[in-house]
Amino acid sequence: MGPLGCAEEYTVGIYDRTGGRQYGTVEASALDWSRLLDDTSEANVAVPYQGAECCQLLGDARTWCNELAVFRDQTLVWQGPLVKIQHRGDETLLQACDVTQWLFRRKIRALLDFTGTNKADLAVIGQRLIEHGFAPDDPNVLAYLMVSASGIIGERKYAKNSGYVLDQLRELARTGLDFTALGRRILLMGEGPLGRLPGLTDEHFVGPLSVIEDGLAAITHATVIGKGVTAQAGGVGACGLLEFIATEEEIQDIASAQAEANALVAAGNPAPLFLEVPDDSQLAPEAPVGINDLIPGVVIPVTSEATCRTVAADLRLIRLKVTFTENDGEKVGITLAPPGIDTPSTVAA
Repeated sequence: MGPLGCAEEYTVGIYDRTGGRQYGTVEASALDWSRLLDDTSEANVAVPYQGAECCQLLGDARTWCNELAVFRDQTLVWQGPLVKIQHRGDETLLQACDVTQWLFRRKIRALLDFTGTNKADLAVIGQRLIEHGFAPDDPNVLAYLMVSASGIIGERKYAKNSGYVLDQLRELARTGLDFTALGRRILLMGEGPLGRLPGLTDEHFVGPLSVIEDGLAAITHATVIGKGVTAQAGGVGACGLLEFIATEEEIQDIASAQAEANALVAAGNPAPLFLEVPDDSQLAPEAPVGINDLIPGVVIPVTSEATCRTVAADLRLIRLKVTFTENDGEKVGITLAPPGIDTPSTVAA
């Protein structure tokens, strides 16, 4: 574990789409990369003109055929397929997404039925979706898939040509399952903690913190309406009744519906409290966490008295965003939230 340290250099590699063959490296004048819970992260790299050899490497790169890999002091921290390449006179801009982005271009090709005697843990349903998506063409992802049971047995049915695999994963992530990408690895897990890191205090942050009580995400009573099933949880809260209705057409069993209703109330009553490190701030190099320990889903105990609102709670990491420029060096920003919450409604994702 840690300390976080401060990156001395970043190296960006251009690989084939499987991550097995490197074609070359480029030096970035600026870059950013992220990790996200229940969504696809991205990396953006600005490469100034560095001569004919580098220019040929970038000119030969193709979206989806090539993959971007980001190394922090020679340690791999992010990788995924190139999705946009913009060539300018004095620089080239590269945009890549993590490996879950492939699943946004993989459809449900045949009936997948997890109803009746085929009902399964939500993590198993997610696993089958991912395997289905990559079955006809796997860019070396399935071998690294990691699945942990969610503890929620659910029913789903996906009709042929009914949509994209990633959209269905996002739906599962609203009903008791979490996913994130770490390099080539996709992690599927329940909404419980992925792990627990050492605690953070005010001295572990550089610059101002932002503590947000998000009343727009407050829920004291939840109704979840599935396909033929309805579940309710909660009641009147200390500050009044705040009702929420969730329509989930993919939910076909009462257990999944009840689990989501319970989770909505648990996360929304009282109003959730978020701790965010703004883009212009950062974790201090002395923070007792390593960069590859910062995986969305881990729990970090935080004690902070830096604002008018004191925070002393176990919070989950939902977003990691890292920026690096030649002039300003590295900034590591994190967003932490109570368990069961993916992002504050008042903060841009």
